[in-house]
Amino acid sequence: MSLLPFAKAGCQYRFTTADWRFIIESLGLTDRGRESLASHCDDPDCVRSIVDHPKLFEAVAVRGTTAVLSPDLYFFVVVRHTLKRIGVEEMEVADYLAVVCAQFGMPQVRNGAARMEMQSLYSIDYLEALNQARGPEKFFLHVKCANQFMVLTCLYPDYLHHRAERRGAPDVGYYEGVVVSHLHAAGSHALAEEFELNEVLLRLSEAFPPVRRAMNHTLREYLSLGA
Repeated sequence: MSLLPFAKAGCQYRFTTADWRFIIESLGLTDRGRESLASHCDDPDCVRSIVDHPKLFEAVAVRGTTAVLSPDLYFFVVVRHTLKRIGVEEMEVADYLAVVCAQFGMPQVRNGAARMEMQSLYSIDYLEALNQARGPEKFFLHVKCANQFMVLTCLYPDYLHHRAERRGAPDVGYYEGVVVSHLHAAGSHALAEEFELNEVLLRLSEAFPPVRRAMNHTLREYLSLGA
């Protein structure tokens, strides 16, 4: 079975030179301000305050400038502001979801090798593989399955709606439950603590239903990812 690879958090470490140029031009009102921003590009605390800036969200999402940005910057800003709006304040949670969206949610990925077995979503083969898995393999299967359906439910709900209407297949609510179940199972696994993901995965599992709805709202308002 083809499943999405394991996402590694840390969007800010993958910002491109063009991303930083965009950030500096968007937030630096003066030459001195731009110089100050440029000098703090390697400071994680500074990056957090930059990502939270409402002017950056306006520049990224409202002005429709996605063509010049990396998926990492785009989704980090959009996801962070979306989650803050519903009271999910933990930066690490926004970072994790942004990484999943950036790595696995773009149309060119979805239309290629990572179509995520859409003809047989959550198939019996996957469930059997999970039942037979032990130790680390089980943890990674839970994470990969959660990532797969986070992408579909957060970014492509219309695909699931149409599939449900055409084929009588499960709709978004069912796969939302799948995400919650696998996030909780992964977050409760011993390896989650080793990877320092236990708090993030468990918090995301707890908050996911409103997170999913908020992401769908943002999708309708700002994003255009294709069918």
